[in-house]
Amino acid sequence: MRGSMLSAQDLLPLLHGYQMESRRLRDGITEIPTPDTLTIPLPGAEESYTRLAGEGAEVAKGQVLSAPKYAALAHAPAAGFVEAVEFREIPSCGQVWTARLRVEGSQAVQARPVRGETEAERVLRAAADAGIVDEMTGRPLYQELYRLRRREVSLLLACGIEDDPWCSSACAVLREQGEQVLEGLRLAAAFCGAKETGLAVSPPELRALRGSLPAARIERAPARYPARAFLLRRLRAAGTAAGLLGPQALAALAAAMQGEPQTHGVVTVFGDGVRTPRNLRFPCGAPLSSLLASCGVREEASLFYVGPACQGHTVTDPDTPIPLHARCITVLLHPQKRRRMTCIGCGRCASVCPQGILPWQIHESLHREKVDPFLLLNVQSCIGCAACTAVCPSGLPLSAEVARAAAIRKSGDFF
Repeated sequence: MRGSMLSAQDLLPLLHGYQMESRRLRDGITEIPTPDTLTIPLPGAEESYTRLAGEGAEVAKGQVLSAPKYAALAHAPAAGFVEAVEFREIPSCGQVWTARLRVEGSQAVQARPVRGETEAERVLRAAADAGIVDEMTGRPLYQELYRLRRREVSLLLACGIEDDPWCSSACAVLREQGEQVLEGLRLAAAFCGAKETGLAVSPPELRALRGSLPAARIERAPARYPARAFLLRRLRAAGTAAGLLGPQALAALAAAMQGEPQTHGVVTVFGDGVRTPRNLRFPCGAPLSSLLASCGVREEASLFYVGPACQGHTVTDPDTPIPLHARCITVLLHPQKRRRMTCIGCGRCASVCPQGILPWQIHESLHREKVDPFLLLNVQSCIGCAACTAVCPSGLPLSAEVARAAAIRKSGDFF
């Protein structure tokens, strides 16, 4: 396989020009065979004492591999031996410690139901002990639950909103594990104090989910990116404090109450570089090559992009491990990079920003001899959707510049 380093503004025009004939996949979820070797990310495990299984250790399926203080626990998706513990780059995780597991045997840790004084305590303990990651944010579910509780949300929604029109992993989980997702949603709402629950769904999925989950409240998402941010803003304007959680995380929360850790994720593999686009259930740390093999990757494929088009990462190594919260892998044949030009002042970046930021103004300010703090308006509220980068006709990395401006404003170093 070959790889070409592209960013969001390079990828999106290619996908816009590439007509996805089948649009979102309507088929089910295919479980891939467990590869012989898994490279499991251990985020937050910088201190050696948080890495619980060293080189040569024999581990059972479901055994805890790392227990960091501020990140999710990592569990072994299969039984085997730890060949190495090493530091490496993982898409959307950055440079983290990993455990390379040689899969052997089938011994599993016995699942034990979570107990506690109140249901809220049991829910939080289950989310933390199971190492559940919210696939919509990439953060541990227990941290998301705490955040939503502090916000005092009144409406909690399982998020079936896809960032990309060709991705369908969230909706596939809702279709196949709907009842389990709703049970996890009920548990999460009990902890957060939300009095109402429901589903947040993109327009193409409304009919299918109304048929499979007729009793659930459904909030229709707007047909523009970033749909999640615009939906929350619309509900807030109507006087409803709403929160969103990923359906994979919610289904895992329901299973966690019986003592089962989260070890598998669901991802959509799509693009003209594969023969059979599919939704795949994969063990955490499976190499990219094993997922592509299940979809029939073409030899001439030259772009492998892990994550949503606006926020993902180009991958060149076929052995790159895929983390739990990867929801989309795009494989394309013939990428063509766009040229980067100077800002033309069109204002498109400001028109698509859901937070009212003026990225073009921030770009101009950062390229002056002295940064004017009064021009770095509202930069701290950036949600990192990268919509400004995607629409910029000059190909400027505006989302990165807004993030840089936020760091400058926080530090106070304007010189």
